[in-house]
Amino acid sequence: MKRTIALVIVLAMMLTVLVACSGSGDSKDTTKAPVSNPADTTASTDIVTVDIEPIDEALAALNYSGETITILSRKNTNEWATNEVWVEELTGEPVKDSVYNRNMAVCDILGLKDIIQVGAEDKEELQKKVTLMVGSGDQTYDIVAGSVAYGTPMINEGLMYNLYENDIDTYLDPTKPWWSQYWIEQAEMGDRLYCITGAPALSLTRLMFVMYYNKDLGVDLQVEDMYTVVEEGRWTIDYLNSMITDLYNDNNGDDIKDENDRYGLAINHYENCDMFWSSFDMTMISKDEDGWFEFDSTDKEKISNAFEKVYYLIRENPGTYDTIDTKGFNTARDMFASGNLLFASIHLKYAESAELRNMQDEYGILPIPKYDEKQDDYYTYAHDQYTVFMVPKTVADPEMSGAVLEVMAYESYRTVQPTYYNMVLKGRYANDPQSRKMLDTITTNVKVDPVWIYGRQLGLPGSTVFRSLIYDGKKSFATAYAKTEKMLPLGLKEMKNIISDLDC
Repeated sequence: MKRTIALVIVLAMMLTVLVACSGSGDSKDTTKAPVSNPADTTASTDIVTVDIEPIDEALAALNYSGETITILSRKNTNEWATNEVWVEELTGEPVKDSVYNRNMAVCDILGLKDIIQVGAEDKEELQKKVTLMVGSGDQTYDIVAGSVAYGTPMINEGLMYNLYENDIDTYLDPTKPWWSQYWIEQAEMGDRLYCITGAPALSLTRLMFVMYYNKDLGVDLQVEDMYTVVEEGRWTIDYLNSMITDLYNDNNGDDIKDENDRYGLAINHYENCDMFWSSFDMTMISKDEDGWFEFDSTDKEKISNAFEKVYYLIRENPGTYDTIDTKGFNTARDMFASGNLLFASIHLKYAESAELRNMQDEYGILPIPKYDEKQDDYYTYAHDQYTVFMVPKTVADPEMSGAVLEVMAYESYRTVQPTYYNMVLKGRYANDPQSRKMLDTITTNVKVDPVWIYGRQLGLPGSTVFRSLIYDGKKSFATAYAKTEKMLPLGLKEMKNIISDLDC
């Protein structure tokens, strides 16, 4: 059955200036001006809002009498999560200003003095800070914002509250549209939910894998109109493999296949492999009647066939350039910006880059191809470095942490996500109606399998089969899957035992 999460909704072009509140720096000891400072009210006129239901009356009636909220997160220098938790000051840049004003609005609504970000240098430091806090009974951090890949393992260590208990759920309502409903459904363990994501996590949108499409090069090569192909449901892995086979051209005639030549597609044989689990609508985990995870072999044959198609696309198709290198996805971005690629499979956040902003050719953005034409829709995978929010076990006031998360999500849904979606993606870089329609499909059809949410607790089984084998240039999928069939059920059982003992 098709499941979707709505990260954004149709935008109403209404401009707003939000009321002011304080902001603060990377240090726990830094605070800004009080909420009445008129200098803090000058918001960018490019901030977009949507009309949604008024905030819950119980939340609006709260007054925390000048309390300060401290959020432990990745530093703003982290490219995956830049400026989604905290921004120092208004700059005139719409997205940053919307985050700044969101935090001011949260302070104003809840009567807070300040929202402080403490930035950890890396995942190890973030985990260490939380471990030390809980182990010593400290109450420093009210909320923890970490990547799903390296944040969720802290759940198994007993460091985080169940968000459905301990008064956190007094004001935190995971059923609201500003939280990612499908994601929550997959992340729940019976009657437990230890982390949550949605509108406050710009990284969830930024890290969606998409297919950038050079429209001008498509005309030159006389390929079929790709928007039509997508809309008619013919945009599949087989279609992609077939259409790019003959598109390689040795631009400089040096008989060396490198990034200076023309290709049908640039993709890498590591992270890019992950996106096909969602785009092909595949799974290895389902839930039993009690809501606990169990191994599911229903898609075994489909996964095997999918592996062969992906392996050919990345490793054997002559029209593909494999961009695996130390530059991350920058090689594919640069090749695409220079006009040497028909398609580039990279994150949505690259639409923000100067390279694509200054690109001479006109481009569009397409979803990742489906498994076959029988598949009911296109689905999107977000790289597992997007942010999830958690509440540490020793927090001083769980109820207040829940209220802050709820209002932050509400305001993000109302202002931050629409601003990012419209000003960065639609308004600035996708000016035609068809591109807008593609973006709606991409951002509303995000799918995630629990094996990705809890992969590191489970020992990274199953989900990494594609990337491991293709990285090593091996086709021994049956052997790898057999190992997964043996190990994943054991990992699921162990995790259930650990989680069941957490509240004992």
